[in-house]
Amino acid sequence: MAFDSRLVETRPVTREDTLELARKARRLLIKLGGDTLRFDAATNPITEQQIHAYLVHEDGFLRVPVLAMGDLLVRGYTEELYREALGANP
Repeated sequence: MAFDSRLVETRPVTREDTLELARKARRLLIKLGGDTLRFDAATNPITEQQIHAYLVHEDGFLRVPVLAMGDLLVRGYTEELYREALGANP
């Protein structure tokens, strides 16, 4: 599977780029503490305020790690979260 790996140290993602990335996503999975927030553009769209709260770091850049795949955006990492994102849940 082809992928594009970007190191934020050399290619930071700005607030504007983060907003654009989030607006393009139809589905979002966001790891927040022990919970996972799920947004779907058709039934539970993410708001601008939520984008800023969950995806933009205090320094104005994208919070990491992020997986963008097709219409899906995943912020945060656990094995379970990535299994869900990649459709590999048993």
